[in-house]
Amino acid sequence: MTKLEAFRQANPDLTILEISDPAFAQYGVKYDYPLEEIEQVMARVEMPAKGSSYLQKIPALEKTETIQRIGRDVFAGMPVDAGATIGHTDDFSAFEYHQCSELNIMLDDVLMVLGKRQILDQRGQIDPQKDGQLFYVPKGSVVELYNTTLHYAPIQITNAGYKVIVVVLQGTNLPLPDGFKSDNPRVVKQGKFQVVHPSRTDKIAQGYQVALTGDLLTTQPLD
Repeated sequence: MTKLEAFRQANPDLTILEISDPAFAQYGVKYDYPLEEIEQVMARVEMPAKGSSYLQKIPALEKTETIQRIGRDVFAGMPVDAGATIGHTDDFSAFEYHQCSELNIMLDDVLMVLGKRQILDQRGQIDPQKDGQLFYVPKGSVVELYNTTLHYAPIQITNAGYKVIVVVLQGTNLPLPDGFKSDNPRVVKQGKFQVVHPSRTDKIAQGYQVALTGDLLTTQPLD
C-alpha cells in the first residue's frame, strides 16, 4: 500500500486527488528543479516539536542556485523572498491569497487544500470541503500556486510533520507598517489577504474576517 493509499484509508470521508489530476491545472503549475542544495540548507532548520511556524526569509536558502533560477524563471527577475513553513498541522482553518503567485517546494509529502478566489469574491464566504479540493502533493514537488488560488498552511501526512519552501515576491507576508489602514478587511500582512473559520478565535480576536463555512476540516495523520 502506498502512503497516499494509507492516508486515504485513514481519512475515508475526504476526497483526495493527486497533483497529476487535471483538476490541479486551475490552481497552479508544476516545475522540475534540482533540490539537493535546498535539502542541505533545510536539514539545518530544526522542526518544531508541535505546532507550525512560518520563516519568512532564510538567507542561505535564497543564495542557492535553484532559488536564483526560480527568481528568473517564475518571477521574471523580480526580487523574491524564500522562506519556509514547517511543523505539524492536522486541520484546515483559513484561506489566504496574495498579490503574486506563491511557489512551494515540498520537502515532505503534504496535503494541500485549494480553492478559487472567485468563489470567495462572489459569495463573500467559502466552504473548503464543498467549494475547494484536496491534493496529495508528494515530496520533491515544485508547484506554483496562482495568485487567484486560495491556500493555507499544508496538512501533514505523517506525525513527522513537514517542511515546505515558500517563495514569493519580496516583502510579501511582512508585517504591515505602523499606522497602516485599509478598507479591505481581508488585508492582514503586506501582499497577504486572509479569511478564517469560526473556530479560529485567536485570529478573530486580532480582527481577521470570518468567511470559512462548514465543519472544520480535520485529518488523521499516519504514524
